[in-house]
Amino acid sequence: MDHYLAMQAYEDIYYLPPPEWLQVMSLGHRHALADLIWLRALIYFGEEFEHRGAVKHVFNYGESMLALDPDFQRVYRWIGVAGVYTPTGSPREFIERAIAVLRRGVERFPDDGDMAWDAGATITYELLPNLPTDDPDRERLQAEGNDYMMAAARLGAGPAWLVLTNATSLRKLGKRDRELRHLEEMYAVIRNPKVKAQIEIRLTQLRNRAYAEAFRSANEEFELRRVEEFPYMPSTLYFFVADPIESMIGLDDAG
Repeated sequence: MDHYLAMQAYEDIYYLPPPEWLQVMSLGHRHALADLIWLRALIYFGEEFEHRGAVKHVFNYGESMLALDPDFQRVYRWIGVAGVYTPTGSPREFIERAIAVLRRGVERFPDDGDMAWDAGATITYELLPNLPTDDPDRERLQAEGNDYMMAAARLGAGPAWLVLTNATSLRKLGKRDRELRHLEEMYAVIRNPKVKAQIEIRLTQLRNRAYAEAFRSANEEFELRRVEEFPYMPSTLYFFVADPIESMIGLDDAG
């Protein structure tokens, strides 16, 4: 074994045939073959870090797995990471390819907040800094990234500060009404008291103190009703099962 290991040499070679061939060669066992490729892909990624390789075959492995099993949810997010965070850095082309796969993942799994966060964060924090300031696609990509992160916040994913970051981005884009709606929507979902206090400050700045106080009181009353009636139920679900008229009275008064 020592002799065998000593004779091994590092090679960045991709041995698999095209994805459409794999669908036939799986003999109907597509998910099983996708699982085997997944194991090999993880080993490949680790070897590339060990030898500081270019990780240039990440997308080949990913597309092969997704061709065999398009519902292999972890693969979309793995490509989003492995295609961007490489030991030698990733060119813009790699980042754009990773984002394209994440877009497909969000489309296939619209209720996955983590997927939406990965797509939005990769666009906002990885792609945009690599674009020239006069790039014609910059504004469109900024809006797209913000939409993904707003979806992530609504689904309870992403860091606690995401709500306020989303609001700031909307303000920079000149979308004051959407900023206001987003803050109002997320106020009832966020549990972090510090973030809720910051949202109140933003609402005060956008409208007035009386409005913010009324909105806060309405949400506190709503929360008290939830604890009294269904303490085991998260507020996002209780909103749909509570009496629709009573649950909206406070919010309408606040607005």
